[in-house]
Amino acid sequence: MSNGRRPSESWSMSLLAAAAFIAWGLYANWHHGWAARSQVALTQGFISLVSTYFSAELVVASVQKFQKTTFPVIFGGLASYLVIYVLVLGGHFVAGTPEFWPTVIPGMITGIFFCFGYSLRVDRKLRKP
Repeated sequence: MSNGRRPSESWSMSLLAAAAFIAWGLYANWHHGWAARSQVALTQGFISLVSTYFSAELVVASVQKFQKTTFPVIFGGLASYLVIYVLVLGGHFVAGTPEFWPTVIPGMITGIFFCFGYSLRVDRKLRKP
């Protein structure tokens, strides 16, 4: 967006998410041994870094695309959440995360707040004169 009003915190949010979800993945899978913990930490770190970045960028693109509709915040948040969590769940399934649901549920819950909250922030930023 060339008007300079676009939020630009995608990378910083991604790094914070990666650190938080690496810690959670280690905690949720602690009793599975070093090899499983390492795999979960790498999977959680990579998935949360990449998914947070692309989720934030998808929110911005979706809210911009739907800006002239009645519900750009809902469309932006929903589009981002659905795309990202299909990929996140698939990534953990393929990686063989031992404690699948305990590992992914916190991210799914915080993801709802992130996608819709960030969508609201982007919408407000775009509507400023």
